[in-house]
Amino acid sequence: MDLGKARYIIVHHSHLMNGQEMAAHRHLMGTAKITHGRTDAAAQIEAAKSRTGLHDLFSEDPQVLELARHGFDAFVQATAERILAEHPDKLTFNYCCRCGRLARTPKARQCRFCHHDWHSKSITPK
Repeated sequence: MDLGKARYIIVHHSHLMNGQEMAAHRHLMGTAKITHGRTDAAAQIEAAKSRTGLHDLFSEDPQVLELARHGFDAFVQATAERILAEHPDKLTFNYCCRCGRLARTPKARQCRFCHHDWHSKSITPK
């Protein structure tokens, strides 16, 4: 699965993440805020040692830290693959009818790639 599709799943179907995945997501988002976008293992250690008000975002649960170990992109990829494998019937993908690429959101009516507009047509998400 490409990273764009994985991010789409995480952003628009985050309700399908389990509790540990939610905690890992919070942990990685806190790390990214403190380290200006970095989420690798070194950045996570640096963020955990920082003196900010974001410490409630961090986790010390070994299973959560294992999910976050390789950074944000690896977490997104693995979590999206699990969600797709376990809940394929609950996912909706909105593809452009002209170029076939994934639209920005499930309800988008204009392609961000080829700029095709289908506002006047009714869509049925796939």
